Amino acid sequence: MASRAPGLPARPLSLALFAALGVLILYPLARLAIEAAPGSMLEAGVGRAALNSIWTSVLVASLAAALGTALGLLTERTRMRAAPLLRAALVGTLIVPPFVSALSWQAVYAPFGLLDDLVGVSAPWLNGRAGVVLVIMVNVVPLSYLIVAAALRSSRVASLEWSARASGSGPAETLKRITLPLVRPAITGAWLVAFASSLSSFGVPVVLGTPAGFETLTTRVYRAVAFSALPEAFDEAVTMALLLAVIALVVVTLADRYRSALGPTAARQSGPAPYLHPVPGALAAVAWAYVAVGLVVPAVGLVLRALTPAVGVDATPDNWTLANFEAALDGRTWEALGRSALLAAAAAAVALVLAGLLVALERTAGRRRGSAALVMFAVPGTSIALAMSLGYGRWIGNTALIILLAYVAKLLALAHRPLSAASAGLHPDLMRAGRASGSGPITSARLLLVPLVRSALLVGAVLVFVFGIHELTMSSILHGPGNETLAVVILDFQQIGDPTTTAALAVVLA
Repeated sequence: MASRAPGLPARPLSLALFAALGVLILYPLARLAIEAAPGSMLEAGVGRAALNSIWTSVLVASLAAALGTALGLLTERTRMRAAPLLRAALVGTLIVPPFVSALSWQAVYAPFGLLDDLVGVSAPWLNGRAGVVLVIMVNVVPLSYLIVAAALRSSRVASLEWSARASGSGPAETLKRITLPLVRPAITGAWLVAFASSLSSFGVPVVLGTPAGFETLTTRVYRAVAFSALPEAFDEAVTMALLLAVIALVVVTLADRYRSALGPTAARQSGPAPYLHPVPGALAAVAWAYVAVGLVVPAVGLVLRALTPAVGVDATPDNWTLANFEAALDGRTWEALGRSALLAAAAAAVALVLAGLLVALERTAGRRRGSAALVMFAVPGTSIALAMSLGYGRWIGNTALIILLAYVAKLLALAHRPLSAASAGLHPDLMRAGRASGSGPITSARLLLVPLVRSALLVGAVLVFVFGIHELTMSSILHGPGNETLAVVILDFQQIGDPTTTAALAVVLA
């Protein structure tokens, strides 16, 4: 139980927080549940889309957790000289939106892509279920890697590994009997995050799956909302959105309970360095090949497509042009870019305030309240967008404000988690000292607590801003005329069949 900090106004904090969570979470989800029409689940294709969403998410989560664990062991448990560079390459890919990643894979590996032009080799299967699974997996592997690598850096794990080695255990036996059991909760958490990310994925299925007729619940909801004016289509979309939310909540709850039953993973503390093994050259080569094939080459291909005048033209320097950027960066695009940045910044500011309230209440009441934020992060953006539309569409529909509410509801966990972790190490006597000096609770928090968690505040703000400026799913459903974000503008160009201009805008977004 967290230590109680004296002097903080617990009751006003609770009321303010409950009101904010009611606006952002409880009321919209309640409207979504009320408006759902279970009969629409019998519509043709809905069951198939639901099945596609479930099996792709399970497969992606399993592959991503396995690969993230393998990469974590490689960078944290071997004497790999280029480990810092590999870490940077993996983490740096988080700044590339999944939607842009799908476009970059198309630009390189699909028919008429870069490899097809250079050596006549392409992957026609990329547009379809295999491509959807592969590209979503590449996008969620960095998240799985970060979770497992953090657990491997725990001093508790390192101490027990040293003890096992001193007792005569070999590297393989230590890995099997000590390392993997200790980080199993983290691996479960990585699987959970990957499943939630895959279930809510929209950009990758709409780019790679839709052309091949492969539908998931997220793309079917978007099609029902964006391309049909029939009331039956909207009822179907609402029911599918509720189904997505229920699937996410059930899986998150079960996986979280299973992870708790396994026991907590020790936090990083000062202690012995981990036992490092020699790195097999083949494993290092495979890791760098994965980075090259999955991350570097697609990014280069996207830039080259943006610089070529048309698909099929050789991507040689003689043919490079900035005409695609000039055509893409018109007045509407600049407005959308500014709107995206403003919405992301506003979402970061509001999310930090709410995260601060959550953390303050946790320290005051001694109870964790961040689970609500984590649950909403697991709920797919499609469900959140329709919930917001049903809850507030009559008043602020088709405005930037409703997009902002959706952003804050979805991304609140990204602001709360760093702040909660940083504040856990603060001694409650800090607030006592401030109150004893005559400062009020707000002044004490501002002068004593905020400077100590400044780095966590910065991390939370950057995370919310980056994910907000990338966001496509909620924006594509909630935007109205004149309120498009940059991601929505890119989607429009992609759907009208302008790949070079789309690539230019995707490069700008990335």
